[in-house]
Formats: sequence, C-alpha cells, structure tokens
Amino acid sequence: MENMRNLVRAETLGFCMGVRRAVEIVYDALSPDTPKPIYTFGPIIHNPSIIADLETRKVTVLEDPEKASGTVIIRAHGVTPEVKRVLKEKAKVLIDATCPRVVSSLGKVATYAEQGYHIIIAGDKNHGEVQALEGYAGTYKVINTIEEARSIEAAGKTLIISQTTFDRNTYDQIYSILKKKYPGIIMIDSICPATERRQAALQALADKVEAILVVGGKNSANTRRLFQTAQTYCRYSWHIEDVRDIPEDVYRFDPIGITAGASTPDWVIDEVERKLKSVPYDQQEKK
Repeated sequence: MENMRNLVRAETLGFCMGVRRAVEIVYDALSPDTPKPIYTFGPIIHNPSIIADLETRKVTVLEDPEKASGTVIIRAHGVTPEVKRVLKEKAKVLIDATCPRVVSSLGKVATYAEQGYHIIIAGDKNHGEVQALEGYAGTYKVINTIEEARSIEAAGKTLIISQTTFDRNTYDQIYSILKKKYPGIIMIDSICPATERRQAALQALADKVEAILVVGGKNSANTRRLFQTAQTYCRYSWHIEDVRDIPEDVYRFDPIGITAGASTPDWVIDEVERKLKSVPYDQQEKK
C-alpha cells in the first residue's frame, strides 16, 4: 500500500503585505481604459513566475525612465526622487506601488538627510530598495556585513537604516559595532515584521521535518536569506523557484517542510505541494 507523504507548511510564508499590494495594483491596471503600453519600472517583484505571466498580458519591464510612455507602475521597492520626476514627465499615467514600509523608510532618510546626517544603509547595494534609499540620502554609505561595519569611517551626525528585508541578527550586530564607534548614532528599526515572522516560522518548521524546500525567486533577497537560515537548521534544504526545480533527492524524506519568500505567489507554493503529494513516500528510498 502506498504511503502518503507528510508535508508541513511554515506558519508564515509567501506574499507579504507590500508585495501583495503591488501585484494587485498591476493586475488592477490591466483594463481597456488604461493608457498603453503598460510598464513596470523594474520587475514589480522578484519572482519570475509573476513577471512571465505579466509579459503574456503585455506588461513590459522598463529600465530607462527616459523611455517611459503610456502607463508606468513603480515597483514595490520604490525609486529615487530623480527617477520619479522623469517618470512623471514622460508617462501619461504614473502609478506608485511602492511598499508602504519602504515609503516610510524613504521619508525618514530624506528628513535626516535634510538635517545634515550622514546615512549608513545596511543592505544589498544592488537591490532596488537600497538604490531608492540612496537617492534620498545625500551623503551615504552602503554596508552589508559585520566586517564592513568594523571598517567603516563616518564623521558628524550619523543615521543607520536597513533594507526592509535585511537580516535582523546581522543588523543588530552592525548597530552594536557602530554604536561603540559613534555613540550618538541614530538607528531606524526599518526591518519589516513579515521578514522576521518568516525567519521564526522557518526555525519552528525545521524541528518538525527531515528536509525543507524554500520556494521563491533566485534574485529575491529575502528568499535567499530564508534559504541560508534553512541550511543552518536543516541539513537537507533546497532553494527552488517553482515546481520544475524540485530535486529528486527530496523524495527520500518524510516529512518535508515548505516555506516561501515574501514575493512568492500562493499558486506557485500550491503547485509545489501538489507535486510532492503526487509521489508516494517509500521508506526504502532512504536505504
């Protein structure tokens, strides 16, 4: 008799509020009345499945603001003030889908920059949100590691803020190092609670399963960090983008845990789960 495979989903996984909002804004814009062509400035989120689906609906990713026309939707990560100015000038309709938490971070950086603060940004310098923060910062430095925090030099009034999807533990250690060097430094707690909830849920999941699949785009910062955490707590962990990436080795295990990054749509997670359930568990596979 075939044995049904046991699957356990992390308590918190998949779309966060900001991503879900951005995706809904794009799909809501797909109406006959919306001026064409329709663009998103940069990928609306870091998920290839969503991007591919939008391409079939003739939504194109725009990289150069000078080439904007028709309708342009600003992605969840936000943009610099200069990019936004050009988009307003070139596009017939501009829709801002920036995550509200990112909007808050941008506003705080702008306020402190106007007061003459040097801004330290903890995050990935190639990430859209970090690049948007740079545009509001005036004088700034981007760091991503504890080692960089130890070597950084700053003068005068200093503020530190992080990418909303940055790792909490790393951010706390960076701040502790900088606090000793610059006692007057101001720290903005900008990490999204959804990021922390996903990390905590993953740690709890690891105690219940033999293997873990982390579902999400390979270029998604928060998904990569989830995978790094999964590797810490579970020896058998894989990062996959969708059902096509499921490794054969995972079928040797039971139960299997599933988690997903904040930019992973529900239907992608559901497809992965259905595929795993379709292959019966055979204890002989472990031998």
